[in-house]
Amino acid sequence: MVAQGETVCVTGAAGFIGSWLIKTLLDRGYVVRATVR
Repeated sequence: MVAQGETVCVTGAAGFIGSWLIKTLLDRGYVVRATVR
């Protein structure tokens, strides 16, 4: 995994799992960039 505070990209952010993943990453201190279709 990447260090806390790093920027990560999540694809499929509009889906159920993508949105859950983004919330989890933000709660853990990551910077999130997301893509949607």
